[in-house]
Amino acid sequence: MSARLGYARGMIGMIGMTGARGRIGARPGLALALAVMSALAWTPASAEAAEELLLELHYKPRPGLQLAIWLEDRDGAHVQDVLVTQATGKLGIGNRPGLWNFVSSWRAPYGPRPSVLPIWAHRRGKSYPKVVFFDADPGDEQSLGWHENTSTAETYYCRPLTADEDATISVDTMTCPSPAVFKTDKGRFAPGETSPYPPRNDLIAFEAKDSPDAVMFAGLNDLDGVTAATPPGDAPEYVIVAISAEAAGRGPLTAWIEASREHDENDAFQFDREHDHFVDERLESYGVEYLGQPSVVYRVDFDPRARGFTGTTALAGYGDWDGATGTIHPPDAKISTSGGSGADRLAQYTLRGETFRFGVYAYGDDPDAPDDGWGHCVATALPAVEDLRLEALDFDTVRVHYTLPTVTDPAARAAKLHVYMLPGEEPLTTANLGAAVERSFAAGELAAPGAPGFVDVDQLWGNFTYQVGVAYADRCTSASTLVTAEVTTPAQEFQQVDGLCFVSTAAYGAAWLPQVQALRWFRDAYLKTSPIGRDFVRFYYTFSPPIAGVIARQPVLRGMVRVVLQPVADLARLSTR
Repeated sequence: MSARLGYARGMIGMIGMTGARGRIGARPGLALALAVMSALAWTPASAEAAEELLLELHYKPRPGLQLAIWLEDRDGAHVQDVLVTQATGKLGIGNRPGLWNFVSSWRAPYGPRPSVLPIWAHRRGKSYPKVVFFDADPGDEQSLGWHENTSTAETYYCRPLTADEDATISVDTMTCPSPAVFKTDKGRFAPGETSPYPPRNDLIAFEAKDSPDAVMFAGLNDLDGVTAATPPGDAPEYVIVAISAEAAGRGPLTAWIEASREHDENDAFQFDREHDHFVDERLESYGVEYLGQPSVVYRVDFDPRARGFTGTTALAGYGDWDGATGTIHPPDAKISTSGGSGADRLAQYTLRGETFRFGVYAYGDDPDAPDDGWGHCVATALPAVEDLRLEALDFDTVRVHYTLPTVTDPAARAAKLHVYMLPGEEPLTTANLGAAVERSFAAGELAAPGAPGFVDVDQLWGNFTYQVGVAYADRCTSASTLVTAEVTTPAQEFQQVDGLCFVSTAAYGAAWLPQVQALRWFRDAYLKTSPIGRDFVRFYYTFSPPIAGVIARQPVLRGMVRVVLQPVADLARLSTR
């Protein structure tokens, strides 16, 4: 492999960019790629660059999609992954503990989603150990919230939500209830069982209660180089990728894009919460439907060595509704075609005279081909963001202050600003960038070069320390070096109160259950208002944690304590109603 080919794969493969409101995924090789770029002036037209070819893949997704883009050769064999959204590629929603048909909710922590991107997952030809609950209690295997004995601090997922909460939180506040006190069972490997989806790779800190297998999750996940944030939707996107001469020689190639969305029902794919999903009878009010129409795929056949654009508006097919296989079912009337549903998850639009839903522009291997108005990419070394400063506006929002450097070349101006958020005290570097959750901001949201600007990053947790990294990229995926800083969010007002009912939480299995909430309200409304009550609370907080630890590990004790606490919880609910 030539040095220039190595650069093209490292730089463009690891820093795949999308278009007008797109994303650059977290990339562990960012600094290395940029160091190489500073020594090279690579362009597609250079003689030495003829060993690799450049592609642009264009699409316009609707909001709330999970996406995968990949290439196959003329025989249908997988060539390379181009992009996968981070819920699947980073956060492991395809391979995590729980039942596949668990009810869902915003940032639901449990329940693998084999139907998320099954065509991509199966056609890759890879498998990973299947993740199941580390919880050894058989009675808890089918539960959304009874895993306290094997649960540890969670940095992304929220507790399950009721339908009313989900409607408010996922649409309005976008903030986890009781952040930083909800814990999750990270899971273990099920002996002899596999999944076509990788486990999550955002975990970098572990506790004694975690399975030893959890430490291995990130090492098994091989999607860092192509993982990107979920696009906001309803705006054109594109991702640039370089392919090797060997891959081009296996052409003509096929570019695929698969799109799925939770709860996208129609007349042909209707599902009932109680009968088609698994509802935990002990937590029957929690969770919402997620099943709907299956994933859909579009395909474009093209010659990577011939310069030009190829697009399609025709649906290629759809996947299994339950994700059981990678079968592509031919298009039929079962799939919706309008309103952002079904086949319309990718919108039809026109760009440079071409109308399509999914399109591929190949730069080709002829440097003397006439200019057709599409690709003009040259890799460029970009100076870093200046004057980075972080301001905690609220428990869940941080303002990122920055200044984009002034550049003389218009093509090198920022097309995207990318902000990476890594919870914890460990400094953010290119080595652990793959564990960070990413947010991106389009050019229209950014300040002019040389002028101070800011962007707000929300959906964070209160009283949490975040390592923040900032980089920007031009339209050709050239990226600046990563600049980092640290910020700690203020505590949410109710957060501390929400997490201190030790014995009742251990007995009922979760701090967010109605019985525990009632006891907590009784404490705040009555016990804390009198000297005797405050003394009791202080005594309880001093001596209950070790007792709660014993209760949490013993199912029989948990049941006995629930019998004792239930009348008290009922009285507390009546007295605080």
